[in-house]
Amino acid sequence: MTNVIGAVAAGCTIVSFLPQIAKILRERDASAVSLRMYLLTVSAFVLWTLYGVLLKAWPLVAANSVSLACAATALWCKWRFRDGAQAAKAR
Repeated sequence: MTNVIGAVAAGCTIVSFLPQIAKILRERDASAVSLRMYLLTVSAFVLWTLYGVLLKAWPLVAANSVSLACAATALWCKWRFRDGAQAAKAR
């Protein structure tokens, strides 16, 4: 039962980033997305992944690595589309 709860929690965490990423890519606008929040989130997933490596807890490493990739993608989208669709068209 513990592994099921962990797997569901990891799945929810991973999937939670997808709507935000999809919205940013669809609208080509990330001006409303918090840069600080995603910087903190990426930092947290780096630390959680490192923690899992140190513990040799590979499910923890795997879940947080995928979450890190999703959060880093959202952060990249924030940087890429920071000024909104109009600025992206001007480039």
